[in-house]
Amino acid sequence: MSRTFTHEVEVQFRDLDTRAHVNHVVYAAYFERAKERLFEEVLGVSLSGASTFVRALDVEYRKPIAADETVAVDIGPVSVGESSIRLEYELRVDGEVVATGHTVSVYVDDEERPARVPDGWRDALAPYGE
Repeated sequence: MSRTFTHEVEVQFRDLDTRAHVNHVVYAAYFERAKERLFEEVLGVSLSGASTFVRALDVEYRKPIAADETVAVDIGPVSVGESSIRLEYELRVDGEVVATGHTVSVYVDDEERPARVPDGWRDALAPYGE
């Protein structure tokens, strides 16, 4: 069974729209915050220093997130291809799923061409795989 990486995010006032719900674009920002922590804690690299670009982003909204809530962002399973990393996300509030989604990032070389994901990353992400 694969592990799940979890990061909690506190909803901030700036995250809200005019209806006092988290704005839809902020859900992707919550994905990114959790991804940033995954890269730091599991891969030992800052997301800003990682040689990756997001190629795809998908979000499925299920329920609004209100002000003053804590959002648990689960990442898993993780799929590592030749030059790509696919992360599955689940946003939960009080245990209830409010959104799901995924990103696909491409690992690139110094000339920003797709390159093989490093073996060290593969090994570190293996426990989170399918």
